[in-house]
Amino acid sequence: MPKKGTIAGQLASDSKKICKAIHQYSKGKISSENMDTLMEIGHGCMVTKNYIYQRYGSIKSLEKLYPGYTIEAEVKEAGFREKIGLPSVYFSAAMDRALGDIRIMWAQVKSGINDAAGKNERFSPQDRHYIRFAVKVSGCFENILNGKPVSVPKEIQPKYEMILAELGDEREQRVRNLNRYICRQARKRLRRQHTENETYFSIKMQGYRYGELDGEHGIFLTTKINRKRMFIPLTDKNVYDRILDIKLNPQKRTIEIIVPLFVNIRQHEDYINEIGISLGLWNMITTSTGNVYGSAFGKMQNEISDYILEEMRRNGKAKTSDTKRYMAYKAKMDAALKNYVNMEINRMLEMEKPEVIYMAKLPRNPGMSMKGTGDTYFLRMWKKGFVTERIQWKCQDNGIRTIEVIGKGIGTDCSVCGQKGYIEGETFQCPVCGYEENKKVNGAKNALNRGKTGKQLNKQFPQEKEEGIIKEHTEK
Repeated sequence: MPKKGTIAGQLASDSKKICKAIHQYSKGKISSENMDTLMEIGHGCMVTKNYIYQRYGSIKSLEKLYPGYTIEAEVKEAGFREKIGLPSVYFSAAMDRALGDIRIMWAQVKSGINDAAGKNERFSPQDRHYIRFAVKVSGCFENILNGKPVSVPKEIQPKYEMILAELGDEREQRVRNLNRYICRQARKRLRRQHTENETYFSIKMQGYRYGELDGEHGIFLTTKINRKRMFIPLTDKNVYDRILDIKLNPQKRTIEIIVPLFVNIRQHEDYINEIGISLGLWNMITTSTGNVYGSAFGKMQNEISDYILEEMRRNGKAKTSDTKRYMAYKAKMDAALKNYVNMEINRMLEMEKPEVIYMAKLPRNPGMSMKGTGDTYFLRMWKKGFVTERIQWKCQDNGIRTIEVIGKGIGTDCSVCGQKGYIEGETFQCPVCGYEENKKVNGAKNALNRGKTGKQLNKQFPQEKEEGIIKEHTEK
């Protein structure tokens, strides 16, 4: 379970809240002495994270990760904090962040195992059922990876025995084979984590206080010297009481403070529609209702790519320069594009009033699925990941569900009869039923149809309806 007082604990306590990041900035330049002190703290936090990654990021330490009290006791007994001389308010926060990174890695490993098993045609539904159960239930996964006998809580022992019975007479051999498969897939995805970033670290609320000094508002931060805090003037007078993330810029001698705030999800009683959307390189979003949002999206991206290419040609190099003029103008263009994306997504939500949005999962490399369009620098500049992230974030903020659907053939299938059609220019045509429509509108309608008919990525291998008791024994 998440620890009380941590970000994870806050999220678990109220699922109707989301986390937003508020930024605070230092006022003027920090003295070289104070910046050196902060860099020394940042280095200590980096060393702490790498120590945790190295010691507890392996299979043998998996069973210690939840809830983590064993790890805290071992680290304390080892006296590592005293060895590096890092105040506990920084050390504890760095350790929590590192353990959080390891837990996220293991969650990704488990998800990858389930995905691989689902795509393996050699497995029967009973095999996949066993793998999902073994990966999900606390204790099974750890024991399998460490070569120990599988044991489950008494409350769900009958369920486990039923799953074994489904495997048939040769279940003992099949269980051994499936356990070996789980081990291979876990080791294939397991990676040793490491960081070289010493300019980003966290501080617990006991290690700082807001206040005034010489008529300026700022924050007092704990240093390595006992009972001595440094004062950093800030550009605002806001006050917070939670774990803070601190980002250093030693070149400019400034700091940025990132503050996580939990806010209520907005509720819209009139948001009752279901829509499909299609993302594009030129028109950012086309909906199943036929509306287009972000019609200037492609033009703005094209201007950025032309500017970068012109800078490359001007320098006669394969890379751009790092001149202040270039970087400043590039940042200005990027900021304008991001503001435009946010504005158009907001406009779409206000106009369409969706309760659910269905969208196809796009390929990682759009050039691979857009042969014939020219794999140009402009195509590689497509900010599809940013657009997708902003859609999902704004939908979460407004209590709207986003569901990814199977994307294969979504542009060439007819949204009316389901048969294969063809595209000429911007128009989709179906030779079977004669349907004609804008290709993006047809793709958006297909997304809506697939979402409504259950062709959803998160429904491809639906979880069995377990008794509530199983959920109590699954890892958070």
